[in-house]
Amino acid sequence: MLAIWLMGRRMLNKLLAILLLPGCVFSPAVQSVADSAAIPVTDTLKLVFAGDVMGHGMQITGAWRDGGDTCYNYHPVFQWVKDYISAADIAVANLEVTLAGAPYTGYPRFSSHQSLAYALQDAGFDVLLTANNHALDRGKKGMERTLHILDSIGMLHTGTFRDSTEREAHYPLMVEKNNFRLALLNYTYDANGLAVEKPNVINLMDTLQMAEDLVRAHSLKPDFIIACVHWGEEYKNTESAAQRQIAAFLARNGCHLIVGSHPHVVQPFAKIAVNAGDSVPVIYSLGNFISNQRDRYRDGGITLELTLTKTDSAVTIQSIGYEPFWVYRYRENKVSVFRLIRINHYLEHPESYPAISEKDRKLMMQFYHDANTGK
Repeated sequence: MLAIWLMGRRMLNKLLAILLLPGCVFSPAVQSVADSAAIPVTDTLKLVFAGDVMGHGMQITGAWRDGGDTCYNYHPVFQWVKDYISAADIAVANLEVTLAGAPYTGYPRFSSHQSLAYALQDAGFDVLLTANNHALDRGKKGMERTLHILDSIGMLHTGTFRDSTEREAHYPLMVEKNNFRLALLNYTYDANGLAVEKPNVINLMDTLQMAEDLVRAHSLKPDFIIACVHWGEEYKNTESAAQRQIAAFLARNGCHLIVGSHPHVVQPFAKIAVNAGDSVPVIYSLGNFISNQRDRYRDGGITLELTLTKTDSAVTIQSIGYEPFWVYRYRENKVSVFRLIRINHYLEHPESYPAISEKDRKLMMQFYHDANTGK
């Protein structure tokens, strides 16, 4: 159960553009995880997976406020978690918006300013997942522009493709770092009923296609195979039978880790038995990473932390854990702005943060309690 896993982690912690409005210019660095020659090769790799990166209307307004009402600036949203994300060797998040250009809108057809991608990269994210139910919110042009923006800043991505030729050349996404070779797969249950326009491709949860993709993944001889799946029922604190079935299918077909998104709340962690004595970890939902959802269970999320160790004979999971995050929303000059708080760090170093109202602190601690107990 998630509660057991999370409580164990808590104990461990105690021991341890085409624009109508301009975007701020931050000159994002163009780089690839695979090209980080400055980082020495080791036999250890730390991975961090974050949940849903949303772009509701109030977040868009807040980014304009953070840009001094002259440009969109998402960097302050992540300023208190940048050190944590950047410390990972590879950090992955679910980009559940399009970067389709103006007009910038939230639910139900998301399009955020491209400065969101710049800020995610600056915060330390290396890979963004694009197969989700909002991938086609702005149709073919919106999906392709999203890919163009990510490519233009050197952000690795997977899940949607301009055409089948691109998918064939770049899927599964192979990521190399610290002498590890990872295969990353990404699928969604649907695109809110919107049909993909040819020649575009979006990875759907088709088990026949997924089985073929896993055969191809194994043929590329990775050290570790990860499937990130957009699935489940929104706002449900437990996984569905369908999620368990897909997870079991992925485990049987050779995935080493399964990471879920979409429900916008944290769902349980489990291990799926495969072969003799082996098991595959699955987190059914990480919840929201950043959003304007304020109801209980939805105003935060967790990151999954995984450390891999590689020897001459095998790759093993050395440790697995989590970190809870809360979305702090407050008013600045009559406009709501957003900041992510890593709750454990806040509790250990409250002096590093501005004064938070007692009401907000209670909401944050309610989320923290829910995450730590699996309630």
